Amino acid sequence: MKNIVYIYTLLMGCFMLSCSPEVELREQPSQLPSLSYSIDATDPNQPILSIDDPSVFNANWYFEDGTMLQGKSVQCFYPLEGNYKFTMTAANGLGMANGEGEVTVAESNPGMVYGIPEYIALCGKEGEGGKYWVWDQDAPGGNVSYMTADYNWEEFWWNPYAGDAGATLSDLLNEIKFDLEGGFNFTRFESKGVELEKGSFSLNIDEMTIQINNASIPNQYDGNLDENVAATGKYHIKVISDYELLLWQDQGPNGGGSNDYGWAWKFKARDLVPTDDPVYKLCFDGNGAPKQWKFDLEASSGGSYMTDPGNYDVFWWNPYAGDASTLQDYDNTIQFHKDGTYQRFASDGSEIEAGSYTYDRSVDAITFEGATIPNYNEPNLDPDVAATQIYEVKVVDTDELLLWQDGSALNPNDYDYGWAWKFVPSE
Repeated sequence: MKNIVYIYTLLMGCFMLSCSPEVELREQPSQLPSLSYSIDATDPNQPILSIDDPSVFNANWYFEDGTMLQGKSVQCFYPLEGNYKFTMTAANGLGMANGEGEVTVAESNPGMVYGIPEYIALCGKEGEGGKYWVWDQDAPGGNVSYMTADYNWEEFWWNPYAGDAGATLSDLLNEIKFDLEGGFNFTRFESKGVELEKGSFSLNIDEMTIQINNASIPNQYDGNLDENVAATGKYHIKVISDYELLLWQDQGPNGGGSNDYGWAWKFKARDLVPTDDPVYKLCFDGNGAPKQWKFDLEASSGGSYMTDPGNYDVFWWNPYAGDASTLQDYDNTIQFHKDGTYQRFASDGSEIEAGSYTYDRSVDAITFEGATIPNYNEPNLDPDVAATQIYEVKVVDTDELLLWQDGSALNPNDYDYGWAWKFVPSE
């Protein structure tokens, strides 16, 4: 019996030995990692950094823009020329060591960024030769260069150029251009076609800031600004899309004092076709005149109705099909203004409420504040969803506006459907 047990144990030991994973045996290093590194600049704008010490089994690389890469070798992405510092932590069998280094990129490569949405919005698509921007005003004196709260760029405080009594805005006819033709180029024009100065720009997408070098934006040195802040040429990008660009500076970044406010510069794309802009369609008719919207009570679906939760276009139910006048606020009209204000009116034209709206072009959604749409608190809708005052814009055109909420977004077990509000222009 003892012999049998011995043979069985021996066989099991051999089986376990044959199935055990291969283990790489390393000689224990005698010192902490050496932090010497090599740079493979075969692609000068995407250099490869490698730790030279063979005893290192892993390394973390930390870059100035907040990026962290991991590995003995990593590849960087630097479309702009310049010197880029980094820190690193390398580990071997004895422990870890920390160090720092620098990569020098000799030339910019603008072509690398044509796939990045922020660059396309700012500079236009490849082959277009750049993009022109002008003041975003429908009439002289509009809010295009103005004071805001320093704690909230969206909180308007003062426009010194408003109305006939206001001061004259400097650089009123200026245009600016961003392009990627051989560099990251910025040009300011005194007026259309009349070049004033040329410089460059660098865009930090992680922080959403832009640095203008060796040139200035229109009205950069407004008399109400902190001249030291203005001179930096660095701006926060608060809005950027195919149509809009809003730059902003905190005029008291070091503690306020007499400059405890912010300043905004608002531009629009010069060559955009206004009727392609969804906000334009909200605010104006095909002739550029302001317009109001009313419920489309003549539509087969009605003006306010239930849909499939996953598809706004699949009609489910209209609780007001028998009598449209039973629809809450059925005779109200609404009006959007390009400056972001919004009004709702009764059938006699009197104002019911006024507020503001924000249109997010990246997802085609509207958020209302201080005012509501007609029948916003539809009895069949989840009140939690209604309270968000956020609507997906499913259709916006010269003759139709369709807003929609997913009723199942917050409480799907109780409200497994969507809800639509359908409007047409009011005559």
